[in-house]
Amino acid sequence: MRSPSVVPAVTRTISIVLAVAAVGILAFTALADRDGRHGGHGAAAARSRPATPVAESTMPGSIDLPPTSAPATPRVRTADARTWLRALAGKWTQDTEKNYFQFQSDGTGEWVAFGQKLWSGKATPRDATTFDLSDRSGQGASYWQVKLVSGGKELFFAGTQRTYRKA
Repeated sequence: MRSPSVVPAVTRTISIVLAVAAVGILAFTALADRDGRHGGHGAAAARSRPATPVAESTMPGSIDLPPTSAPATPRVRTADARTWLRALAGKWTQDTEKNYFQFQSDGTGEWVAFGQKLWSGKATPRDATTFDLSDRSGQGASYWQVKLVSGGKELFFAGTQRTYRKA
């Protein structure tokens, strides 16, 4: 005569444990989602815009932020805009040649960090020292902004909170 096998009891126990764990995970997820919608610190609150800029394929507006998130650009006279963009034109480097902004006198430009192009698009003047950056589709956000400081000798990038010097 054969003795009863232990395998069915172990299998049954494992199934029960997994089912209880799954129910617990579902309950926890539902609770976290509910808290996030009510101003809590759940998963929904974590989906705000990133602290630093990201690659062009995920520019603000393309995933998390609607295109209307960019601040409205003030009305600027064309002659003033041309003058201000000339002050922005040139190469602005950080500590190495691999981290820089390069702007043309028409406002087009690019940002290269660690040897990789992370942004290319256009700078639009808000005033003589502040420029909004937008990608080729015209989307941007408040942290995609550069500001001329120290009498125009330095460029401050709001996205990384870093300062660049005119090359």
